[in-house]
Parts: sequence; C-alpha cells; structure tokens
Amino acid sequence: MMEYIHGGLCPRTMPLGPKTAIFFDWDGTLADSMPLCIEQLRRTLTELGLPEKSNAELARCNGPTYQESVAVLGIPAEMAEDYLRTRQRIELEIVPAWQRLFPGVREMLQALSGQAELVIVSNGLEEYLRLSMEVTGIAGFFSRVQPMIPGKTKTEALGTVLAQMRPLRALMVGDRRGDILAGRDNGLPTVAACYGYGLPEEWAMADRQAYSVEKLQRMLLDFAQGGD
Repeated sequence: MMEYIHGGLCPRTMPLGPKTAIFFDWDGTLADSMPLCIEQLRRTLTELGLPEKSNAELARCNGPTYQESVAVLGIPAEMAEDYLRTRQRIELEIVPAWQRLFPGVREMLQALSGQAELVIVSNGLEEYLRLSMEVTGIAGFFSRVQPMIPGKTKTEALGTVLAQMRPLRALMVGDRRGDILAGRDNGLPTVAACYGYGLPEEWAMADRQAYSVEKLQRMLLDFAQGGD
C-alpha cells in the first residue's frame, strides 16, 4: 500500500497495521453513564440558574456532543460558554462517584484481550474519558482512545484513527445513530449495543444487534477469530 504525502504518492510500502481492530463507543456501550449525565446536567442548570428539565429531556444529551447539547436543552446563546465550562467541571467532579460500567463489560474486554486491538472512539472529552477509564479500571484493555475532535464528527474521528492504524479487519460498536453512521460511512460492519441508550430505529441501522453484553461478547469473539 502507498502513503499519500503532500498530495502525492510516496513510493515506499507502509508497514501493515493490526490484523483486527474493534472500535467501541463509550457512553451507552461500555459505560452505563446515564445517571452520571443526568446528575451533571441537573447540577449545571441549578448552578447557572437555568430552568429545570425533566430526566427525559436531560437524557437526550447522552450521545450528542457537548456543543450539540446546547441546542438540545435550549441554553441561551449568551450562556453557552458558561454552560459548557460548568458542565465539564461538574462532570469531572462527579465521575469518581457516579461512573460505572454495564454488568459484564469488564469480563467481555478480558475475553477479547489479545484477540483484537481494542479502541475507544467517543464524543467525550479527553479528561472525562481518561478519568472514567481510571476509576473503572479498564484502561489497560485499550491500545488507543480517541476523544471528541473539536469541529469533527464521529465519522471523521473514526476515519482519522483508521488512517493511522490501518487494520486489516475492523468493526464498530455503539448504541446511537452517530456510532452506526461512523462505522458505516467508513466502510466497517457495525453492531448496535441494544442494551444502551439508543432507540430501536437507531439500532436497526446496524448490521447486527446485540441485546445484551453477553451476546455482544459472543459476536465480537467470533469476529476476532475470523468470522463475519
């Protein structure tokens, strides 16, 4: 294969990447972070003196980027910067007490360890992901973590990682529409984590659906061992 440099072809062969890579979304796929999300947003709105929202309204912000949540919650434009700054601060303050994994996730990652290169591609911020993986004790399972890239979609973030890694085979796992589109738009097979926070119409976009972590583990082990 050839490497593009400054728009031209580099006549040297690039080293092969890993044979198999599995890309995971974080929130709603590995982390059962909805209670954390709702609590951070409730505290943020209270601190800024903004109107209260229902749990259902707050839950809609688990998945979209922080910037997208400004419109979801109807935050006044003049308060958007204060909202983002306050939300990010409160999020980091409560991660140690509120962050948790879905049951079975740790065991799934242990089973996949050594079978494939495991990578996280998330709309979360770097500090949030680093602290979350530290408090849940699963950082050692992942070779890479790709946080949100400002101004970029998840499709573009996944594309960046793929270009750097160049795996021979790869798959994307997530619970929301943006995760499935990221995989599909980058030419990857996709699995919907249907125990997460998406909707049935979002999960239907994926090539396969896993309604439990245990089912997801079986699917991913099969893929890592050469299955479709």
